Amino acid sequence: MTTPAPRRGFTVFEIVVVLALLLLLAAVLLPSVGAFRGDTRQRAAADLIRAELAVARSRAMEEGRPYRVAVSADGKRVRRAPDGPEFATAAGFGHADSSAQVVDYPFDEVTAEVVSEQPDSGPVQIDNWVTIATVQPDGTCREDGALVLIKEEDGSTMRVHVRGLTGASRVVKGGTK
Repeated sequence: MTTPAPRRGFTVFEIVVVLALLLLLAAVLLPSVGAFRGDTRQRAAADLIRAELAVARSRAMEEGRPYRVAVSADGKRVRRAPDGPEFATAAGFGHADSSAQVVDYPFDEVTAEVVSEQPDSGPVQIDNWVTIATVQPDGTCREDGALVLIKEEDGSTMRVHVRGLTGASRVVKGGTK
């Protein structure tokens, strides 16, 4: 009696079943990949704003002159520079650098909007830059306080509260104003 020769391939039915299982697995896993990323871009932008506020405070106290931290009117860039008429035009580094006097660089796929915490006053916009805080040489801020809304394309929002007196900031997840 002869034994049948082993098969050399797969049937169309077997290939379709394997593809169906792979598609089902992909459909289950893809939504969780987006959730795994979470709010990392928003957190990075919030950390960036908080770091620039800290550097501005440090430099203002060291140099004895005010420093301003602002967001571009379109919400896509952040800038730290000495406060004055040359704020918007001074050349700066295109990346975070605490040793640089002026920095100006983009956010990573998020936008920021400055909102005043006081109902009777709005944020100050000068030369297409909306001021978050102007840190004085004594370490206090000129503004009463600000709320920076950091928005993802999907509509999720993270808030950074900046206290006017101390320039301290804290991050709050979610919500809008």
